[in-house]
Amino acid sequence: MTVAVPRHVSWLHRWPRAALVPLAVGGVAITLIQIVIGSQTGLFPIPPGDTLIWDRVGDGLRNGEPIYYAAQPLTNSFWYAPPWAVVFAATSWLPPWVLHLAFVAVKVVSLRVIAGSWLGAGVAAWFPLVAFDLASGSFNLLMAAAIVAAVRGRPELAVVAALAKFGPIIAVDPRQWRSVLPVAVLAALITLPWLSLWPEWINHLAVYVGSALGPQLPIPLLARWALAVGLLALRRPWARALAATIAIPAFYWGSLVILIAPIAVWLRDRQRPEAA
Repeated sequence: MTVAVPRHVSWLHRWPRAALVPLAVGGVAITLIQIVIGSQTGLFPIPPGDTLIWDRVGDGLRNGEPIYYAAQPLTNSFWYAPPWAVVFAATSWLPPWVLHLAFVAVKVVSLRVIAGSWLGAGVAAWFPLVAFDLASGSFNLLMAAAIVAAVRGRPELAVVAALAKFGPIIAVDPRQWRSVLPVAVLAALITLPWLSLWPEWINHLAVYVGSALGPQLPIPLLARWALAVGLLALRRPWARALAATIAIPAFYWGSLVILIAPIAVWLRDRQRPEAA
């Protein structure tokens, strides 16, 4: 018989600290090196393009301008649900470069949630594409953290993440609905002054569904959803995390960093202590 690992225990709790410290330091170092080189070569502009979108959306909402419209290219359009627009309206008064640094901080904390400790976060920095996600304006690491937290029994963040990329909600155990409902209600309440955004958002998704939104993985969404259903049938934490990952509708090559979530869950399960 086994028992679940307490939430505060890292996925690396059985590894010797003498081995983890140099691994963590190396992970942080290699990530910083990639970001510095990428910034100097123009690969990682500051602020990145996505952050400029979040800034535009926030300013537009405060100024009463439309935020859901066809941008050219479509990758410059805004696809998240209205509660995210309200969040960006509360932050976009900051200069874009400050906004970018704030989002980087959020993703660093997300890495800690995924790994279960700051030491583990340093080790997790070795995972491919972590540096790219930290330097970009995307929220892939936040999505991964939401998936891991949901599998661990804390579904609140997954509700918020699902309003951006849908998939994380699949990681939530249906028995956790009492924790989900208050967050969903709060998300709806903050949009009360802008209720017209909801039909605008739905129409925006309906009109442009199937449009080319960038270099996505060439795997049809329906095929990924069918696989996600099969994974859920396994009734394993790692399978639920993987199902939530591949169910994200617009899955770009950069989105592969979210695979860190099911890997973290799998490692955690393999290291859980045996019950006496």
